[in-house]
Amino acid sequence: MYRISLFVFFILAGLQSVLGQEKRALIIGIDKYTPPKGTKIPGTARSEFRDLDGCVNDGRAMHSVLLSRFQFSAANMDTLFNLQAGRDAILKKMNDLLAKTNSGDVVVLFYAGHGSQVNNSLSRETDKKDESIVPADTWKPGVADIRDKELTKIYNAFLDKGANLTVILDCCHSGSLARGPQLPGKFRFIADAAYDAKDDSQPIPPETRTEGKFLILSAAQDNEFAQEQRDANNMAHGAFTIALLQALDQQSVNASAINLFSSIRAILKSNGKKQEPVLGAQPARQQQTLFGLAKGTVPDKSLVAVSGFERDKVILQGGFALGLYKENELVKFSGTDTLVKLVIDSIYSVNRSRARFIKGSSKELKAGELLEVTNWVSSSAPLLKIYLPANTLSFAEIGRLATVNKELRSSGKVNWINELEKTDPYTTVFHDGKKFRINTDGKEIPAPATITTASLVNIAGKDSSFYFELPLFKDLYQSVKSRLLSPQNKSIVITDNIADAHYTLYGTIDEDGNPAYGLRRTQTAARDSLESMPVQTKSFTVTGTQAAALQELTESIYEYAMRLSKIRGWLQLVGPDESESSFPFHLEMRDKTTGSAITNNEYSVGHSVAFHLVANPGSTSANKIKRYVYVFLIDKAGNMVLTYPDANDGNLANQFPKFRDYALVNDVFLFEGTVSEPVGTDNYFLLASDEPIPNFSMVFNQEGVRGIEKGNGNSLGNLLNLGNDGGTRGFTKSVANWNLIKLAVKSKH
Repeated sequence: MYRISLFVFFILAGLQSVLGQEKRALIIGIDKYTPPKGTKIPGTARSEFRDLDGCVNDGRAMHSVLLSRFQFSAANMDTLFNLQAGRDAILKKMNDLLAKTNSGDVVVLFYAGHGSQVNNSLSRETDKKDESIVPADTWKPGVADIRDKELTKIYNAFLDKGANLTVILDCCHSGSLARGPQLPGKFRFIADAAYDAKDDSQPIPPETRTEGKFLILSAAQDNEFAQEQRDANNMAHGAFTIALLQALDQQSVNASAINLFSSIRAILKSNGKKQEPVLGAQPARQQQTLFGLAKGTVPDKSLVAVSGFERDKVILQGGFALGLYKENELVKFSGTDTLVKLVIDSIYSVNRSRARFIKGSSKELKAGELLEVTNWVSSSAPLLKIYLPANTLSFAEIGRLATVNKELRSSGKVNWINELEKTDPYTTVFHDGKKFRINTDGKEIPAPATITTASLVNIAGKDSSFYFELPLFKDLYQSVKSRLLSPQNKSIVITDNIADAHYTLYGTIDEDGNPAYGLRRTQTAARDSLESMPVQTKSFTVTGTQAAALQELTESIYEYAMRLSKIRGWLQLVGPDESESSFPFHLEMRDKTTGSAITNNEYSVGHSVAFHLVANPGSTSANKIKRYVYVFLIDKAGNMVLTYPDANDGNLANQFPKFRDYALVNDVFLFEGTVSEPVGTDNYFLLASDEPIPNFSMVFNQEGVRGIEKGNGNSLGNLLNLGNDGGTRGFTKSVANWNLIKLAVKSKH
């Protein structure tokens, strides 16, 4: 792997200091909101104090990433976790940080915890409410939330001093249950505070300031929940922070904020969440790196700090947050020689792991020293988590419910739907494995004692959309569960927590009114129908409960689960070395008519575009890298289409770098086309491999998951065995070095 010696790193750090730029951060994470046991809370601003699970994990993970990936100094980072993060403490730390900040400094403010709203009778907003973050001591009488107007004034004060400020908020300020069959999970919103702020101020929104030194990333729109879930290591986090950490792991430290945001969004959707993240910044700021650091000023690698020693082992200040796994190797170099070499044998948490010595001893190390990660280890985490609502209903009972559903469809008394990718239903009836639940316009209402056509018609309005989801029956539940738990399946797991699942088994009726089953996202939203992962797969009709019929239905569901795991696998995949130095090129999209680069990651139907492979500015190693390049896209239905090279060209024209008259060609045209329906998100992938892929024309063409008949899919073969029975994850041994460049592009009318 390409490496920069620690000596060079310290030279760069020294140069940065000479230039007067410091990197500073304040990280806040609050899980604990309940008052101490036995505390009397008269006169408090609110009566509800729900604890969270993943906010401190989020904060520790962000601290680890800033320290190791972006080389922030631990001395310049403050943290406030749980009870430390009272209102006065938060404001004091923000103001202390402001006092230390000088012109040109890079400042990061990160908050994970509850968000809420505060009544403001003097606000010019229509709803007369201010958004807020909720301090840990909100249960104390007289303790107010920290409102957006207060925060905006602080943000502007940083900008007035010439700082480059990045704010990241994993919370939400309002929300309701989504329409559709969704069980409530743990979310980061707490009921409005019961007081009136009476504040008529209107501070300037910092993202509109012309100097363009402000960027804000928020976990969700103002009318949505920001949810929690468990990551691949079963650790609680915010769903948004999980996506952020994965995107940072996938992309270079020099990636633009807009590219990173597109990746975050694609990952969030692939993780099954409907919440829509928000990016606020001037267009020029969006093209800069996430934290506004000049490209090339930070080594594109992970440097992990030594935390301490445990007998003959080394404790490291880095863990899951940095994408570290068992068998990762870390090295301390002395010039070009290896002085110390370690291998990780235990990962304890988001920011703590343990390693043993392969070479050298503790005499050559000291606490705080930085070690370089020098090898790639693939994650063994499953690619797809499926929730199966357990059920004891018989097939006969499902048949009766299917008849009710058929009667509802033909009654003319409800606006019956069964395609959640087209419509968010006003009223939804579904079964959680124990009982029926009804969601009407995002609010849960009691279900009738007996589910009949008449009882459901009384609930639904005639002109509003109505969705009735059939439960699983016992035999199908057992059959699918047994298939997914088979030893040959290495890519899919069953989870008992629907909040952690990507997909769930759902029931509907076919054209003839027979029960049919397929897979759907655990959180459905019609606006996500064209995103990176489909809202629903095709459904398969139940032909009976005989063993052969059940097996056929189970195998169809299993095959589609495998296809979904392959799609999600590409979206989640991280290569051996994602640094720009290992493959110093990028994929550039251009307007075919004007030739200008399209930098906002959007195009329109009818728009003619061209894609080029372009050497990164200032790269001195572009002519030293030998790679075979393949480009393919995956659309919202999971269709994988090879776009470069042409299937008939073979592995000849796709070798890079290219030379003309012995000079490096910095800009190579790859392919072009015209944007067509349907609108949505197209994910482009550029794979650069040191070995040719002999069957690439088959590997990178795979049909999607809607309307496909069983058996028509193509295997990813020897390239990447994602979801294949008996296969191993990753490339074949002949492909030792490879890079994956990702570009998510949103199309519109």
